[in-house]
Amino acid sequence: MVKWHPTGYRRWISSPTGPILLLVLLALVGDYSSRGVFAASPLPDQGDVLYHAASVSSNAATRDVDSTYFLPNTTVPTHYSISLRTDIHNDVRTFSAITRIYLTVLAPTDLIVMHVQELNIASVALYRIASTGGNEIWIDSPTYMIDIVREHVTFRTAGMLPLGNYALEVAYTGSMRNYQSGYLVSRYRNEANEWRSVGTTHFQATLARRVFPCYDEPALKATFDLKITHHRTYTAIANMPLAGTDIDPNDREYLVSRFERTPLMSTYLLAFAVTDFKTLRNGQHEIVVRSNAQDDAMYALTVGSTILERLGSYLELSYYDYMPKMTSIAVPDRGTGAMENWGLVTYGEPSLLYSPAVNTYRNRKRVTTVIAHEYAHQWFGDLVSPRSWDFIWLSEGFATLYEYLATRLAEPGDEYWELFSVEVVQRAFLQDANEQIRPINWQAATQAEVSSLFDIIAYQKAGSVLNMFRNVLGESEWRQGLTQYLTDRGYDAATEENLALHLQRAVEGKDILPPTANVRDLLASWTDAPGFPVLNVYRLYRDGMMILSQERFLEQSVLPTGHVWHIPFNYAYESSATFYDLTTAGWLSSRAAKLETPVPDDEWVVFNKQQTGYYRVNYDRRNWDLLAQALMANRNAIHRANRAQLIDDAFNLARADLLDMAVVLRLMRYLRAERDYAPWYAADKVLTYLYDKVRATEHEHAFLVYVDELIEEVYATLSVDTVGQGESTLYKYLRQLITGWACRIGYKDCLERSRAALRKELLPGQGESSVAVHPDVRAVVYCYGLQQDSAEEFQLIFQRLMASRNQAERTDLIDALGCARNADSITSLLATIVFSAAPDTTFVYLSEERNRVFQAIYSGGRAPTLALMNVLSDPVSVQQLLAIVGEGTITNAVMNIAQRTNGAEEMARLEMMLTAMNGILPPGTLNNARDTAAARPQWFTTAEGLIVGEFLEQYNLP
Repeated sequence: MVKWHPTGYRRWISSPTGPILLLVLLALVGDYSSRGVFAASPLPDQGDVLYHAASVSSNAATRDVDSTYFLPNTTVPTHYSISLRTDIHNDVRTFSAITRIYLTVLAPTDLIVMHVQELNIASVALYRIASTGGNEIWIDSPTYMIDIVREHVTFRTAGMLPLGNYALEVAYTGSMRNYQSGYLVSRYRNEANEWRSVGTTHFQATLARRVFPCYDEPALKATFDLKITHHRTYTAIANMPLAGTDIDPNDREYLVSRFERTPLMSTYLLAFAVTDFKTLRNGQHEIVVRSNAQDDAMYALTVGSTILERLGSYLELSYYDYMPKMTSIAVPDRGTGAMENWGLVTYGEPSLLYSPAVNTYRNRKRVTTVIAHEYAHQWFGDLVSPRSWDFIWLSEGFATLYEYLATRLAEPGDEYWELFSVEVVQRAFLQDANEQIRPINWQAATQAEVSSLFDIIAYQKAGSVLNMFRNVLGESEWRQGLTQYLTDRGYDAATEENLALHLQRAVEGKDILPPTANVRDLLASWTDAPGFPVLNVYRLYRDGMMILSQERFLEQSVLPTGHVWHIPFNYAYESSATFYDLTTAGWLSSRAAKLETPVPDDEWVVFNKQQTGYYRVNYDRRNWDLLAQALMANRNAIHRANRAQLIDDAFNLARADLLDMAVVLRLMRYLRAERDYAPWYAADKVLTYLYDKVRATEHEHAFLVYVDELIEEVYATLSVDTVGQGESTLYKYLRQLITGWACRIGYKDCLERSRAALRKELLPGQGESSVAVHPDVRAVVYCYGLQQDSAEEFQLIFQRLMASRNQAERTDLIDALGCARNADSITSLLATIVFSAAPDTTFVYLSEERNRVFQAIYSGGRAPTLALMNVLSDPVSVQQLLAIVGEGTITNAVMNIAQRTNGAEEMARLEMMLTAMNGILPPGTLNNARDTAAARPQWFTTAEGLIVGEFLEQYNLP
């Protein structure tokens, strides 16, 4: 699953605008109904601080769980027969159903316990299934009791049930929601601009119980028969192909769609949808989409078919050997997530739809990798499910790895794999350096505990560790082990031990691992302990001798640990720069060890080639100096992935007080000659962090001079406003990063080109034709083209937002609008949020877009942030916005503003805003914001701050 972003609860308001918002709204409205639809691309925000939810599960190293949440093992399911009726065509958000659960009694009992959530049970009947066949025999109408905390329903029979097979039939009704919970409703506007409602499902992790009583644990697999009664103007789809359609005998306006029986699978993978969508087919691969988005689905139809076929060849297990078809459905207004239901994958539209006319290279990359992620799940998660949610990483870790690797199989020469280290490994490091982080294997019982497991540890860390073992074991042996693992555990569930067993068999007798080592122990050292190590390389500079040691890496603290990781290492050095030979040179399986190497004492050395190992590396000061000198002399002497690794490791080591920050800043000076994206991605995080610290302080000018030194030569090779034929994806990533910094620090050429390109598209001169800005450069052009007083262009972009049906494009346009420096434009944009809550409004925002508006504004620069602060300083406006977007969105905005506050003047403005919000937000929230802002100047009294300040002083010299 690619995580969904659920919709929050919003309320109607009686008074549509506050005083400040009302003053400027009419300047924005205009006549947008007749405008065309265009697109923009956002500058990705690096600094957004989300306070409503944690991005990882923060836990102690071990814990006990409440086993009463687990079902007893006295009965197990074998088959479900579900008949469900829906009136979603009329936006009716209830459904009725009859489910018959076929089960086996394993131990004599008078209690049948399964899961249920918010279902209204009407009747229950129990039948005996004779072992010799024949008709089912009615036994009883069991009584039942529901535990709403554990979400258990206990059916009590009149007498003890002996071992054998039974069927429990339950009739009930349920309700639909408009976020990811069970059977849910989505709305979209059709070609006639009419609102239409459709129904889809989302059952992971513990939500199947919202639609039918079931054994809702992943290991308790069964087969499923499904019938759906729906209006004849709509169509039903499900995991399996349609077996037939009958006219409902009770109402000829309704049809009964019957589906083929599924193979054995977990309850959370059952899926269906009832829509008025169209189906596009490429053999057994099909895309289901609203009719006014069919063209946008063509890319997914093609690339998805290829990915599915190539993954099957890679694993030597064709998908179609297990399932007869693959359907992907684009669900409107469902965020950007996706869910891997076997045979029916559901996506938020931005993760499946791509239009080259309006969407960017980043949108294309997302669609490609999300499809690869969900299709990898068809084997890892669907064919073989985790035995319990404790092992969810066996599903999500593999899917994360293959969302990148599978694109190499399907798109030869594509560069998405190049992003794996920076987007997966380095992202995992940031979260995994927390003292309270959980290990990969982690027990969960309650619904909240299970939900918390779907985090960066299960996805990015597990994917990184799996990739490390892929490299250690070798591609051939790795694939052989996976094929045997999937074959052995097919239609069943698995644990880490099952995976390790088959990987071990694949490497037996091949001299790949140390003689006394085995995969299970090696793997467990990474999955059973929280965090990750830093490999310290201390060179003796005496005939190549080195001392290697390991310790747990933590972002801001030192925590003694007795845990020892089995660290596979390799290295390259100046006269043997073998960066493409990823063979493991050795293992550090103790706290420290002395290593004899052939590295000459006057040459640099780099450990962890191409950053395939999941650990950071620190060196003695002399080796860091040698590396900095080497990069300045010839950056290509060191592999681009390791150049990115050096910057990322050095910066984070310095943040943890394990290295001098001046080493980082000196190391980065080579970037003036850097032309690869990965090192610049790592450097961008450093520059963003430092700019956040020094903006509006005495060090800002020196910092800007430093950035100018780094980007000047690279900027000269790039085009701000045009896209050439044959540009690579990574070149486009690099251009957006460099031109974004150029405009941010005030390059006249960048700002003028952005402004001119924006006007040529939106407001061409008399007699001139409009020249559309290419989607792949719109992020910078739109954002910085709006930096001047550009109210007219702002209005035109807003009108395009309101007219657009492409959700990814709409997000890009919102991000562009948030860059505007015109305070009235920002205020009027916020006013549209208020008006969007009125009945029959023409201001249409999708579920998460109102929150996105706030994020775009406080991420758009100081001028739009000040305009937002002005609105939040008006109590009436705040209360009305609060009623629509909820307290979480306003709290996030306040905290992010505080996180961006520097200097006495900005602090005074912040205090004015917080004072005006007394009685509106909780005192604790307001005080947290004050404390956050007040603590920021203290950075300049730390060693890190003083070192950075001292380094930057040289750039203030005449």
